[in-house]
Amino acid sequence: METPAEATGVKARQWWRNAAGMTTVVFIAFFGFNFVIPLLPLFAQLLGVTGTGQTALLGGVLFAIAPLLSAFSSPVWGVVADRYGRKRMVQRALAVSVGAYTLMAMATSIWHVVALRAVIGIFGGFYSMSLAYLMAVTPASKASIAIGLLQGAQIGGTIAGPAIAGYVADAYGLRASFYAGAVVVAIGFTSLAVLAQDDRDIVARHPGEAATRAPVKDDVADVSGAIRRAWRGATGGLSDLGAVIHLPGFLPILGALLLAQMVDRSYGPILPLYVRDLGAAENEVASFSGLIVSLSAAAMGLSAGASGLVASRWRPDWLLVASLVAGAALCAPMALVETPTQFLVVRVLLGLFAGGTVTLVMSLANTRIPSASKGAAFGVISSATLLGTAVSPLVTGALAGIDLRLVFVLNSLLYLVALVGVVRQVMRPAPVSASAVRIDPHGR
Repeated sequence: METPAEATGVKARQWWRNAAGMTTVVFIAFFGFNFVIPLLPLFAQLLGVTGTGQTALLGGVLFAIAPLLSAFSSPVWGVVADRYGRKRMVQRALAVSVGAYTLMAMATSIWHVVALRAVIGIFGGFYSMSLAYLMAVTPASKASIAIGLLQGAQIGGTIAGPAIAGYVADAYGLRASFYAGAVVVAIGFTSLAVLAQDDRDIVARHPGEAATRAPVKDDVADVSGAIRRAWRGATGGLSDLGAVIHLPGFLPILGALLLAQMVDRSYGPILPLYVRDLGAAENEVASFSGLIVSLSAAAMGLSAGASGLVASRWRPDWLLVASLVAGAALCAPMALVETPTQFLVVRVLLGLFAGGTVTLVMSLANTRIPSASKGAAFGVISSATLLGTAVSPLVTGALAGIDLRLVFVLNSLLYLVALVGVVRQVMRPAPVSASAVRIDPHGR
């Protein structure tokens, strides 16, 4: 018979196995995603889009449509996941990406690609479902470790994928890179079946031990009840939103996050176009663009990790100010560079000195938001992140239609606007909990 100590050891190994398995799948998936996403502007030109301005505009649409639609579809898939399991939802999202990337490789019109990106947005939600799975199978005391592993896997895939994808595209053609991305994501789909257990079985065996409990019911009444609870939460969330907005210093935090996210997402629609405009050889545009994405992602990963460590010892508001100053100072020179190598150097420097901006914003938010308000506040912060992800490529694409270099001027201005807001409001003394705005969890 299994002793209590042995049972504890089994459970520890079980959550670690599932966390490691899902982390591996996330790395493989983002490795595959980055065979496709950085090359979308070049693929638009291959499909007949002419002119830098039109390419940048349609590239912005291609980048924006998936996260925009995902922001609306994710809550629906969350309800479905409660009934059918989060692992199945992760598998569904991966299967959709495999099919979409394969069809993109065979596309004959840019509108085929736009439609397939929309399908990914509606039926995807891979990362959010991966996170939900981890929270369902991980003990609450280990949740922060699981989240750190997941974020590290995402950054790792983003570092490795673009550089290799660029070389594949230059050597074998853009369509080959899309096929390769589909194959890699398919490997992730297959690996998930082996590396991670079904979350419904785990929650059923060990109720109350997961970071987030998942209902494991099969009758229609439970689904309808989940929908009613989701509706009550959504309507109650309106009053939560109003209370959150009135938290002292919250709007500047939200604004800084939105603007920093807009800057971070502005490079995708124009990067290969700008590399070509700076004089890169035609057979090196994809590979050099991929190299820039990979190295800048590595720099941002180092910056984010260092920022989180330093912010635990120093005041995050001062660090955030320094990060925003660095961002404003380094974006403007990107409009003045004359060679792809110069752009690479400045982009990596931006990642090193301003790549931790989002981490610092989150750290600052954590110190400014009272405990009773954190759930609603971070929900609003998540929405701002998605909004910045969706809006930025559209704005970038439209502005690039006038001049590619104007994008970097705008980025510098966005950092300056965020800096002014932080200096004027956020750096006031933190509110004491007794006077903090409190939010009723039921929305009353």
